[in-house]
Amino acid sequence: MSQRYETERAVLMDDVKQVLKDAEVLYKAAVDDGTQEGKILKEKLKAQLTKAQEQYAHLESNVVEKTRAAASNTNDWVHEKPYHAMGVAAVAGLLLGAFLSRCGR
Repeated sequence: MSQRYETERAVLMDDVKQVLKDAEVLYKAAVDDGTQEGKILKEKLKAQLTKAQEQYAHLESNVVEKTRAAASNTNDWVHEKPYHAMGVAAVAGLLLGAFLSRCGR
């Protein structure tokens, strides 16, 4: 799953980079001049932006779905094994306390 997430993230970042490149070209071409080239660049920029927004929405929904699943699994585990959960919380608290006490010196 992590590999799939990284792949989707890389594709999204490439699309965002392409949108920025197209926006720079559009800016340099002075879109307001009314030329056919300016209109084509504007349409291309809009298409790239729409694609990037769709991919971002898809990636965001995947992240939300995975987070909810992880929270649900954690909740189930805590209810099934409360003493294990308290032990994990205690160890995490001890480690955090030790780390913070060393950083404070």
